[in-house]
Amino acid sequence: MKIALGMIVRTLDAEAKLMSFIENAEKYGHKLDCVIVAHTRQHDEKIEKQIREKATLYAVDINNPEYCRSQMQRLNIPEAAMKTLLDCPVDTTSGLIPYGHNRMIVVMEAILREIEVLFFVDSDIVPLLLKNTQNGHVLEETDFFKAHLDELKKGTDVTSGEYSGYNILPPASFDGMADFLAGVQKAEMLEYWQTSDKHKCITYQPDEIIVKPCKKILGGNLAIRLSAFSNLPPFFSSHYMLDGELYLCRGEDTVLGYEIASLGTKCTDIGIYPLHDTYDSFPEVPDLVNDELVQRRLFFACTGWVGRNPFYNYILGKDPKETRQFQREHLEKGLKALSDYTKNPQYLGVLKNFDVSWDNLDRYINEFETVTDAWNKFKKGVGLK
Repeated sequence: MKIALGMIVRTLDAEAKLMSFIENAEKYGHKLDCVIVAHTRQHDEKIEKQIREKATLYAVDINNPEYCRSQMQRLNIPEAAMKTLLDCPVDTTSGLIPYGHNRMIVVMEAILREIEVLFFVDSDIVPLLLKNTQNGHVLEETDFFKAHLDELKKGTDVTSGEYSGYNILPPASFDGMADFLAGVQKAEMLEYWQTSDKHKCITYQPDEIIVKPCKKILGGNLAIRLSAFSNLPPFFSSHYMLDGELYLCRGEDTVLGYEIASLGTKCTDIGIYPLHDTYDSFPEVPDLVNDELVQRRLFFACTGWVGRNPFYNYILGKDPKETRQFQREHLEKGLKALSDYTKNPQYLGVLKNFDVSWDNLDRYINEFETVTDAWNKFKKGVGLK
């Protein structure tokens, strides 16, 4: 089984935890046929050298994915489809690239290099399990790849799992929590967030590892049998502009996870929770009221959630007018409460992000249809469909 490890980054440097996964594979005897990194900026030569000493590295410049282009030309994939799939849909000066486009560059590179299983990890994830013991937090290394491969060898097509570490929702307590969560389409998190004074919004690796079928995937703890893409749409997420600033929509894994479930693709939760250093300050408890970096992280999560939700609700088949009205009413109240709680007026502006994103829904749908059509032409060209 040919295996690749994939990651999307702006800059490949020591902050990207890629080496920890390469060393984890080596330690437990798993051969990585290659490592594929999609990037937008120059990477650290020292880190690149360290990686190349351990594995075959394909560093793919998002602005110029040369290998993908040359191989797609060789396979006579139509020029219009190539342009859709390979040309970045935004100005890359800021280093911000839509997550779906980024992931699909890695997926196509892997397919064209005849990889069978592609692992995705994020740059703020490490192959360590956070456990809660009588002596406090303990981090234990795990055989990350085995946990996924065991299930893939049994016939599942996609494997994923949760993260340990701090949730993107930091500990908080204010009266508008229900409205805020309803507005960003995370109402199921209400009880969890309201009790954050007890658990501090931290997740630990369960003592009992439970492997089970699932309908949810997380892009930073993910393995895909690439042949499964014969029946799947592409990873997809879009972007929007507000006052001259680019914002990325979140949820490319959420959308594909829904499609995986609806199409009957076999997906398994491996029960392994690698550590997610959400705020880049673990084990420090995130302080939403006093820490500007925590506030900023949550702000951009909000702009990503309200960016994602119009298209996600379209995929779910929900009525756009009713959904927009319901979410906006709750979001306006929730953002006011969050702004008062944090004394940060920036959160009030998320309502404008919400409106702009919903106004772009038709564009999102057209983009998805165009990308999906190009993706189908790519799959036909490589023999996946």
